Amino acid sequence: MPKILDIEYTPNPNARKFVLKEPVTSGTSRSYTNADLAMADPLASALFDVGNITSVFYMDRFITVNQDGSADWDELLRKLAVPIREAPAVT
Repeated sequence: MPKILDIEYTPNPNARKFVLKEPVTSGTSRSYTNADLAMADPLASALFDVGNITSVFYMDRFITVNQDGSADWDELLRKLAVPIREAPAVT
């Protein structure tokens, strides 16, 4: 289970970067611009299922999510933390 080490702001106010203690991939990146493209990826799909998410990018020890601008980040971050913590770490 990847544990969240930090959550960072990005230059984009609609994006946040989760820095993880454990990797979720081993060097490969994954990028999805909508929920339909992420259907075969359990982690990305779970992040889109939170709602208001417009894109997901992740590799190694970080995950960046973008929202549509209508959600409150404090509430959204709490919801996003659940699937991130439940995701299997890659060893």
